[in-house]
Amino acid sequence: MLMSKSAYAKHRGVSRQTVYKWIEGGELVMNGSKIDVEATEQRQGSIEANQDSGDPWPERTLEMTWGEFWQAVKAKDRKYRKPVTESEIKQYVFNAAREMGWDVEFLEDGGIFLDDGDAGHYFQQYDFAQNAELAIGLLRRELCYVAEKNRDDPDNWSEEGMIALAEWI
Repeated sequence: MLMSKSAYAKHRGVSRQTVYKWIEGGELVMNGSKIDVEATEQRQGSIEANQDSGDPWPERTLEMTWGEFWQAVKAKDRKYRKPVTESEIKQYVFNAAREMGWDVEFLEDGGIFLDDGDAGHYFQQYDFAQNAELAIGLLRRELCYVAEKNRDDPDNWSEEGMIALAEWI
């Protein structure tokens, strides 16, 4: 079932602003401009079940080394269309940052703030889409650097993160 943002806010008993924050954080499954309620509830149920098991990244089911993951990301370059809507762009940035273990915040002026735990990185000079490309570019460079230093170290990865880190068409 698809719902508008305001209908979903009523359905959940929260404000529309809370719904927008959930969308920005990638917590809701979107279908165009509508919220896919069943997919969202299924995802949230799956996340809650995995949180109960103590797994902070339940979506990371791909086991490979850092070097293998970097090669897999590069193999996906130029195979996915550039996200068009603000919601799609936010989802790509969120997935890429989450894959690398970074925090992301979307600023009101179209800017993006990335935090790797040691330093903060602001992208505010351009429009939102250009800032997103720069932010993902930074995350790709970090992946390349770490993959070179820790080529054979195994880790778990997600398909969503791999796609988000790939270059767009």
